This record gives sequence, C-alpha cells and structure tokens, in this order.
Amino acid sequence: MFFNRLSRRGLIRAAAAGSLATALPSRHSSIAQQSTPAGCSVPIGPSPVASTTAPIEPVEIPSFEVPEGAIEVNIGTLPISIYAPIYVAYEKGYYAQHGLDVKTSGINSGTDIAVLTATNELHVGLSGIGPAFWNGIDTGLPLKIIAPGHQEGDPVASPLMIARQACDDGTITRVEDLKGKRVSVNAPGATEYWLDAALGTGGLSIEDVDLQYLAFPDAVTALSSGALDGAIIGEPLATQAEQQGTLVRLASRFPVQGIQVTAVYANAEWVDENPDAAAGFVAGYLQACRDLMDAPNDPLNMTIINKYTDVPIPLIADSVKPVYQENGDINIGNLVMIQEFFGGRGLLDFDGTIDPNTVVEQQVIDDALALLDGE
Repeated sequence: MFFNRLSRRGLIRAAAAGSLATALPSRHSSIAQQSTPAGCSVPIGPSPVASTTAPIEPVEIPSFEVPEGAIEVNIGTLPISIYAPIYVAYEKGYYAQHGLDVKTSGINSGTDIAVLTATNELHVGLSGIGPAFWNGIDTGLPLKIIAPGHQEGDPVASPLMIARQACDDGTITRVEDLKGKRVSVNAPGATEYWLDAALGTGGLSIEDVDLQYLAFPDAVTALSSGALDGAIIGEPLATQAEQQGTLVRLASRFPVQGIQVTAVYANAEWVDENPDAAAGFVAGYLQACRDLMDAPNDPLNMTIINKYTDVPIPLIADSVKPVYQENGDINIGNLVMIQEFFGGRGLLDFDGTIDPNTVVEQQVIDDALALLDGE
C-alpha cells in the first residue's frame, strides 16, 4: 500500500468545494441513509439528497451573568461543530451557574490545543485523542481526560463517499470496486480506522487501497474532479456535497459505533488545584450534551452553533449527527483497542498500550454527575 499526500496541483481545474468543518454530533438523523449509493445498487430508503426537515429560523440568544468571584477557566476551541456542547453550555449560562467564568480562545489546531493545555496556558481543551495524543502521554504530558467528546451513531457522520459521476457511469458501484484505487482520509489516526471498517463491508482493508491524506474540503474537490476515487468525508460536508449532486455515499453504515476518538481533557496540575471548578465545567458540558441529544435541531442550539461555526442552520439540521455521551461514559476498552490499531499502523512511538485508567480522571466525572443530578 502507498501513503501519499495528494498534491493541490491536481485540484487546480476542479470545481471549488465548501470549506465547512465537522458538524455537531448526536444519535438522531433527519436524513434517511443507505449503505450503497442511489443509482449504483439497490438503495435502502429514500435519497438523502433532499432535506426532510422543516426550516429552522434563528432565535435570540438570552444573556446571562457571570457571578462575582467566579473562577476563570481558559479553554481552546476551533470553529467546528464538535465543540457544540462547549458553546451551548457557555451561551446558556451553564458554566456561570457553577461559578465559572469561561474564556474561549480560538486556536489553530487540535495539536496546539493539547500543547497549550499541557503547559497550563489553557486549562481545558477538546480535540482528537489519536496517535499524537497518546505519544504525548507517553512522553509525560500532564493531561487528564475529564469527559468524553463525541462518537459515531448509525448511520455514521463520516461516510465513505465517491463522485456522483463514478456512480452514474458504473466506474464504482460497490465498496470492493475501490481495490487498488486512491482513497483518502483527513489525517493519520482515527479516520484510518473508519476507512478500514468501511472497506471491510466490501471484503477489503486499508491495505488494499492507495491511501492518501487530504483535508475533508480538499477531498470533496478531488473526488469531484476525478483526482481521487473515494474518501471518508465528515459532516456537514458530506450532506452539502450530496445536496449539490457532486458526491454520493458508498458506505454509511459500518461498525465504528461507540468508539471515542475525541475527548475533553485538562491540565493535570490545574485539576488537582481546582477539583470543584473541573467538576463544574464538566457538569455544564454534560448538561449541554443532554440538550443536544434530546433536541438536536432545537432553534436555540442551532443558533448558537451557527454563531461559532458559520455553518448555515439548514445544513446543520440536515446533516447526520454523531453521538454525545450524556452521562460522561468513557469506554476504556475502546481506548485500548484504538491504541492497538494505531500501533499496528506504526503510528505510536511506544510498544504496547497505555492504560486509559491512568489518563481518565473519573472522580471529576463522578463529581460532575452529582452536581448535575443532585446526588
């Protein structure tokens, strides 16, 4: 198998694609999904191209007051929708209710968020817990996981997609047609596991394709231009490209449910010195997770997400949404399994696996649930 970064030069003549980032997670979906693209094989359910949701109008975001003497909590964020619980908790005043003055800072990447949290310039961060995270833990970075991030539902919010043209002309009609072809993920790490699982539905593995690394927006462009044959595409880009008629889903149901690849983490020293603040932060975050799971297309939630991400509200509403753990459950077994996958791919700098129990600060989660549920 080959490992390549697809050159942007190959995209020059391609049509421009939207550059929206990954969408908000949830277990609910307003779009009927299918395991094979419409027109390429027998579809399961109606075409997901057309919106099935009623229009959602933006609403006014209520104001809130930070209490006097509130503890300042600095958190790094990116303008993408996996941060939705953080934004919703802030705008609904959940952090303030727990005596916190949360300050958000826009950061360039998830890696930068982890580094700044490790140095205590940020107190809390949220990002992927892929190879870079585990390699950092192995070198002694003082980070503690204090809450789960998001995970996939069924159908997934990061499907395997192909060009509509390839579907229509019969070039690719089944997953097994991707053998030996150029298929991309956005970066080394968890998305490779997604691709391997998707290819497995057609009897293939990641070893059977010419693996490329390309950011989601660029992969949409590359697929449309024919420079790429298949790609894992994150929401809401997947739905946007589908509605524009340029891409179709080749596999949208494959076994990645329950695998947690993002997490909320904090500086270990800060947690030790501020256990009540850490628990209050997680309580506010989990309350927002519950809001998003109970009413994923609530107008206020959609308005808040739109404010921080600039993703249009109709597109947020129509996109497939991954799952949030409403009670802060962290799947320890899956954190071991995903490390084993990374290790098998040669992405870890250490042998074996790190015991997730040494990284997860379960007491903070338990204290947060006690605050949230009044126990």
